[in-house]
Amino acid sequence: MINVVIYLKRDQEPVRLVEKLLSMKFIANATIDENNESYTFDDNKMVKEIYSVITAKTLSTLFSKIEAYIESELGPNILINSVPIIASNKQFNKLIQSKIIQNKANENFTH
Repeated sequence: MINVVIYLKRDQEPVRLVEKLLSMKFIANATIDENNESYTFDDNKMVKEIYSVITAKTLSTLFSKIEAYIESELGPNILINSVPIIASNKQFNKLIQSKIIQNKANENFTH
């Protein structure tokens, strides 16, 4: 299991993306953090970016499908990463299993 973290610009409609990923059963649930401030250093000065950050729970086997879908809808320049969920309780496992698309790669999921 992983948390997929997706950084969108304000005009990229994070709620619409979450709705689509949920309906495709690529994710179990998601949260959206609006007005997330991100800082980098570029050309010797600090640069501030404002993002809507989606954090979605899913299976690692679905990461490439999520990435491909986002790229097809929003282009290749979207920042996406994942963070492993290394421990969870039975209720959390049931949530993931009941909401995620079932396929051969996921059938043996028991965590």
